[in-house]
Amino acid sequence: MLDRARDYMVTEVITIYPNDTISHARNLMLERGVKRLLVVDRDGRLVGILTLRDIVRILSGRRAPWKWRSLENSLVGTHMTKNPVTITPDTSLYEAAKLMIELGISGLPVVSSNSLVGLLTKTDLIRFFADKMRGIFSVKDLMKRDLITVKESDNVKKAAKLMMKKGVKRLIVTDSARRILGIVTETDLAYVGAIWSRKRIVIETLAGREVKGVKAKTVGKIMKSPVVTVKPKDDAAKAARMMLEFGFSGFPVSSDGEKLEGLITKTDIIKGIIIAKEKSSG
Repeated sequence: MLDRARDYMVTEVITIYPNDTISHARNLMLERGVKRLLVVDRDGRLVGILTLRDIVRILSGRRAPWKWRSLENSLVGTHMTKNPVTITPDTSLYEAAKLMIELGISGLPVVSSNSLVGLLTKTDLIRFFADKMRGIFSVKDLMKRDLITVKESDNVKKAAKLMMKKGVKRLIVTDSARRILGIVTETDLAYVGAIWSRKRIVIETLAGREVKGVKAKTVGKIMKSPVVTVKPKDDAAKAARMMLEFGFSGFPVSSDGEKLEGLITKTDIIKGIIIAKEKSSG
């Protein structure tokens, strides 16, 4: 596997400063359709990385509204990951994949001669898999079978906490018969930002905070439905291409399009890169 980071990395990188607000960061992610921002100092040196997951963590960890400061005014430098792990343009995609899986991260800044030159993300590795790894794995070879699900009636705060506790980025919404009703992702949670407090709900919106005297917003209100699924027998490279085409990070797996059998995500596809390389080297 001779492909290197330089072959698949993105060179147009979106940056932000440590003194910018979380609100600005979230709006920038929404506007540019990205899930991570690289944090640089005034000289352009990389000092940190802020991800959508960091924003979800802020939201899921809050207490009652009167006990926390406004998210809008919180600074990026307070919540970013400092001194992130970096790679060079010559790092192999296999080594990059191993780093992402071992460290549980979704993006690696690419640095050359102390200068930021790009970013390699899971999406870039999915593009490589779709390009070069057709016919190697079926979906059932790589999918997860032990899944965390939620109900339509569960509130958003519970879903956010569950994601953080279990280290997942999406939850499948099912009924009692494990029929697929929808899917809710960390993106949905980060942009809704619902906080349950007694009989009030505080919702972070792009226009500011709204306080409503209603029942906490439920998963059923924000989930995506209907859900695109893939079959266990499908080529995993087909699932990778669908991830790129739809802009999704994972698909429920179902033979009939209704009953949940598994889940295949970008992480599972990237594990396939590692497995294939180690098998060929063994």
